[in-house]
Amino acid sequence: MSALPAAQDPVRPRVLIAGAGVAGLETLLALRALAGDRVDITVVAPELRFFNRAVSVDQPFKPKRGRGIRLESIFAEFDARWVRGTLDRVEPERCVAVTRGGERLAYDRLVIALGAHPEQWVSRSLTYRDGSHALTYYGGRDSEDYRAMLDHVREGRVNKLAFVKPSGPSWPLPLYDLALMTAAECAAHGRTDVELSLVTPEAEPLEVFGKRASAAVRGLLEESGVTLLTASYGEPSAPGWLDIAPGDRGMEVDRVVTEPRLAGPGLRGLACDSDGFIATDAHGRVPDLKGVFAAGDGTSFPVKHGGLAAQQADAVAEAVAASVGVEIDPQPFRPVLRGVLLTGGLPRYLRSDISGREGDDSTVSEQALWWPPNKLAGRYLAPYLSSQVGEAGDVMPQDPDALHIETELDSLATDAPSALIDRSDPSST
Repeated sequence: MSALPAAQDPVRPRVLIAGAGVAGLETLLALRALAGDRVDITVVAPELRFFNRAVSVDQPFKPKRGRGIRLESIFAEFDARWVRGTLDRVEPERCVAVTRGGERLAYDRLVIALGAHPEQWVSRSLTYRDGSHALTYYGGRDSEDYRAMLDHVREGRVNKLAFVKPSGPSWPLPLYDLALMTAAECAAHGRTDVELSLVTPEAEPLEVFGKRASAAVRGLLEESGVTLLTASYGEPSAPGWLDIAPGDRGMEVDRVVTEPRLAGPGLRGLACDSDGFIATDAHGRVPDLKGVFAAGDGTSFPVKHGGLAAQQADAVAEAVAASVGVEIDPQPFRPVLRGVLLTGGLPRYLRSDISGREGDDSTVSEQALWWPPNKLAGRYLAPYLSSQVGEAGDVMPQDPDALHIETELDSLATDAPSALIDRSDPSST
């Protein structure tokens, strides 16, 4: 079924967005903001709700129901037709996309925003002394299992816990969140004897954010009692044992917590690399295919992160808007990382321009560096989520009214400048 039963307008350019995750929704919101009703938008996606997976990492520690937002409501609000289904292939020579159900969708502009697929890399045949398996954490659906493991920690059944980042594409920040929040949980329950380790192939902790952030994260791990092993690959090889390469190393473990490797959508009809990711130019255009764009974790950009997916979507939306006659100078994708590290105490706000144009401008702060101060920073989607679901949508300061940050109405989810103003004065915004 479609959110809007009306047929597409044959006069307006037809924009088909495949996917309703961060990149897909950011594209929809950005296109409506930039192009208004100049385009006819259809979204093809199988899900009924959008869940902000970025904020689910604290659910094992602060149990709450992930409400999500009904996609049908979003599509209706932004005047988009909804085709509930999964994209199977693209026939670019005919400008047609085909769903797995066989529905053929004609387009003038196609935006592939299918995201990446999680892949289990630790064998579930390995069982630990308590009969459990390695826990691969990937959002709220794993919260109950993690909560059960925390109970085992409190009860003294788990005394050696290793957090292991896999090799290959992944987003490591949630693993650091879990390690630091678990350390705080152990301290709060008098389990200071629990041995916590974090094993990562990175040369430095969260090295993608730059040297200053890495040094701060290293300090937080040390203060929390988490042993850090960098430039190391962990591989559970037997119950109760973790092999560590390079070198003939290993450690005893009661449990292993990891995250999935990510693979691209591998969409038929489009050229993809060996891992299924789609190559694009700086404006999100897929080379050699007229009117085809891609944004988000399903592209070949090596850093997989919701905020970057939103930035890619913004670049795509500007390019599409310009192509249908909107007077706009479309800006290329310039990746700026913004991440909130949860510590069990005050969060740390991490920011870094990773485009290579600014050198190492790594910044870490206990105060918000952008607004809204969300774990998912997107120009259009972040403010929308915050307005819709409040705390369930993202991480907010404990006392937002006490935080004095300048914002611009036409520049949402922007960096906070050094000149701060009083938000209690309505005229200041």
